[in-house]
Amino acid sequence: MTRAMIKRSSKKIPTHYGMTDFYNYYKVNSENPVTPSEYNKIVSLFNLQIIDKILNDYKVYTVPILRLKIGIRKSKPKIRFKDGAVVNGNPVDWVTTNKLWESDEESRNNKVLVRFLNKHTFGYVFRIYALKFAARFKNKSVFRFKATRTFQRELSKRINDKNKDMFDSYLLYETK
Repeated sequence: MTRAMIKRSSKKIPTHYGMTDFYNYYKVNSENPVTPSEYNKIVSLFNLQIIDKILNDYKVYTVPILRLKIGIRKSKPKIRFKDGAVVNGNPVDWVTTNKLWESDEESRNNKVLVRFLNKHTFGYVFRIYALKFAARFKNKSVFRFKATRTFQRELSKRINDKNKDMFDSYLLYETK
């Protein structure tokens, strides 16, 4: 293992429970359990339906018992100055940045970053979030929600889909 690999993974919190643990619990507590492959298919289908409801029906999913709410939030990054330096909150376009760095050594040395402007969403950036204010568990301040890659890719597809109404998450804010 290289030093960069250790450094990068040192901040990751290991998962204590996974699909196998959930299946074992289900198998012990069920009278007629299904096979592990059927269990995986059922759980995956359930998760995909939740993603579909959040993205296409503008719903906020509340995780039972924990009262954790999962939805989409939009924000408009602003360029500001901090200690005389420009701070740009727009996401980095790494494909274009890497092409620039390959063609121009000076920009690579200066670490010039190319950022997305998000003109198709009028400058807004959409994020998958988890509201944990009403959640019922200890140490909420150290809890971190990381959406799956599938969820992130489906959000991107939904935002860029010209056949559907423009995606707007102001409908996703809940006052209750």
